[in-house]
Amino acid sequence: MNPRITSIENLIATDPGGRNVFALALPDQLRLAAQSLRLARRVGIVSGFFIARAGAGETDGPPGAKVLGQALQRLGVEVDYLTDEPNAPLFQALGVEPVVDNDAYLDAARPTHLVSIERVGRGPDGRYRNMHGDDITHVTAPLDQLFLDAALRGLTTIGVGDGGNEIGMGKVFASAETVDTDPRHAPQNLKLAARCVVPTDFCIVAGVSNWGAFGLAGALSVLENRDLLPSANSILKDLHQLVERGGAVDGVTFRAEPTCDGQDQTAVVRMLEQIRRHIAPSPIERSEPLLVGVLGYGEAGNAAAAFLRQHGHRVRISDQQPVTLQPGMVADGVESGGHTIEFFDPCDLVVASPGVRVDSPIVDDLHRRGIYVMSELELAFQLSADKDAIPEASLIAVTGTIGKRSTVELLERLFRAAGRSLTIGGNRGRPLCDLLLQQTGSDPIGLAVSSFQLETVVHFRPHVAILLNIDDEHLDRHRSIAEYVRVKSRIFMNQRPDDVLILPYDDPRLRTLARKHQGRTLFVSSRQAVDRGAWLAEGRLHLNIAGKVERLGPVQPPFAETLLSAVLAARLYGLSSDAISSAIAASPLSRGSS
Repeated sequence: MNPRITSIENLIATDPGGRNVFALALPDQLRLAAQSLRLARRVGIVSGFFIARAGAGETDGPPGAKVLGQALQRLGVEVDYLTDEPNAPLFQALGVEPVVDNDAYLDAARPTHLVSIERVGRGPDGRYRNMHGDDITHVTAPLDQLFLDAALRGLTTIGVGDGGNEIGMGKVFASAETVDTDPRHAPQNLKLAARCVVPTDFCIVAGVSNWGAFGLAGALSVLENRDLLPSANSILKDLHQLVERGGAVDGVTFRAEPTCDGQDQTAVVRMLEQIRRHIAPSPIERSEPLLVGVLGYGEAGNAAAAFLRQHGHRVRISDQQPVTLQPGMVADGVESGGHTIEFFDPCDLVVASPGVRVDSPIVDDLHRRGIYVMSELELAFQLSADKDAIPEASLIAVTGTIGKRSTVELLERLFRAAGRSLTIGGNRGRPLCDLLLQQTGSDPIGLAVSSFQLETVVHFRPHVAILLNIDDEHLDRHRSIAEYVRVKSRIFMNQRPDDVLILPYDDPRLRTLARKHQGRTLFVSSRQAVDRGAWLAEGRLHLNIAGKVERLGPVQPPFAETLLSAVLAARLYGLSSDAISSAIAASPLSRGSS
């Protein structure tokens, strides 16, 4: 696995339309597709989605096709662009002459790879439909046949889509095991008849298909260790050209405007620049001292500044409020009353506090200036990993809408009852930077981690990750439950086969995250026995981690996920059943109090 590509894969699944596209995403497809493209000799890129209602092609697809094509050409790969007659003006507006006579393409061009970006594929009945289920066969040439033929010839195929009716999604829908079939959790508005049945070898799911193409070019950039992405200005120019010269419309609004799926130009540029920040290695990997900006000097910013100074780096501090430096803190500059890009211009890196939104103007400006932005949590992890300050398998991270703090506090009591030590902190507690500043031994660390902290992690990897629950909170920032789940999933995105994820079995929105996990998954349930994990039955707590059922209790916890998850984590760290039983018997969580 490559943490930077894994982070890009999660990022491009950002779901501005609230369609739950993250539910469709299969893990590690971006890295595998990019690695395959590095071996390509000639690639045919298929795109173009005609909006029958508007009588025009849409802005999503061709720009992404051009971005990927140019990245491949810079690697010495021959590239052809393929579309049908109704969408040809869009490519011509981008300065590209597409292939529209596609019947003989495979024999004439002999490509090694085919890539589809936002191109509709046939449904179960052989018809082509938009996401609302409207039949658009009369305005859709059967370009998906190229992919079926390519598969028979042993060519490599890649699909990029954002809803389920695009070429490639047949890979996702091939098995009921890979998709939550409950209609309450399926992508909104996607009719069963519209689900594409045409598979590809690799299928990349994105909130907007252009973003999936950006992500694929970004993953190639990571593997090649050079930036293959276009400038923000060139992307904006292409969007304008599509509308003004190609007659394109936004596929969601049906208006002739330089937007994509209802997302304005700021959102398009933000995604491009967020992907770009993953291409270069983290500044922390450099050996020389850095000048680091601290964006927000609250508890997290304070701890980050102190931790940076301890590691020999210089800091500049900016906050909305008046800044009072902590005793002993030396700063290269202080800014109060707001944040300005000029203040951060000399910085190699900026550490942003959790309260600073990823879509805030100052963060957008930092990305455009090419200044790396990370969270305090990511800073602590990267600096400690570099210095081996966090031993392998020592980190337990807990997230969820409620119960994070209660879970790590209960874990601490369980460890104490067994004569062991656990250092705890995190959200609404001591930041990880602060814990590491004071650390004198190698005790495990239990962290309560918020979604705000997880938004920008890249390398962060706990040995045990716990996702307790999801509720209707923070939707002013995350926009939808589906997007909230995607952000929470970043807690386990870098886990390896020997790492563990604990999920609530009783919530299907979270239970299905197990298929995105690279390590071992254990479940907790207050309603039924699970194959591996912990559950409540007949007033007792049952555990089955390695094939043997243990019974503890009696217990009557008001918050089952908290107790069950904490006990599972404790057993994973070698605490005995007797010690755990004694601790939970003395805990208010075992007696039904709040």
